[in-house]
Amino acid sequence: MFELDIEMLKEQGMQLVDNAKKTAQDLADKGKNQLDLMNQQARLSRAQRQLGALVYSLHKAGEENQPLVDKYIEAVAEVEKAIEEIKANMSPEEYMAAEEEVQAQEEVPVEEEEEIEEEPVQLRGETKICPVCKAEVDGDALFCNHCGAQL
Repeated sequence: MFELDIEMLKEQGMQLVDNAKKTAQDLADKGKNQLDLMNQQARLSRAQRQLGALVYSLHKAGEENQPLVDKYIEAVAEVEKAIEEIKANMSPEEYMAAEEEVQAQEEVPVEEEEEIEEEPVQLRGETKICPVCKAEVDGDALFCNHCGAQL
């Protein structure tokens, strides 16, 4: 007669459950790392654009505000550090998969990109008020020269 060993079946079942749980957790961690990397890369791109826009705005206005520029440079450096920390926790395969995903998102055809509505450009000499610190700034400024807020 065929005899079942209930304890052995129970032990094997528990091992299978533990293995499945570990595999699911590993996949979730890999996905989280990739998502974190992509989010930080998007933050880096945005911070770099804002820094460039600030420097251009200051140059165009004939002004200097090195403490504000330094603040933006520090923000870029912090994001770069966060990216390096994420990369250090990723396997080369995870990193390559994340990079491929970023490249795929960047290859959106031009006709599919959303139109960005721009605010009317104010002429030189006109001013506007910073919504954060209420300072008066040039009408064509992209950043407040006093507090650094994006306008």
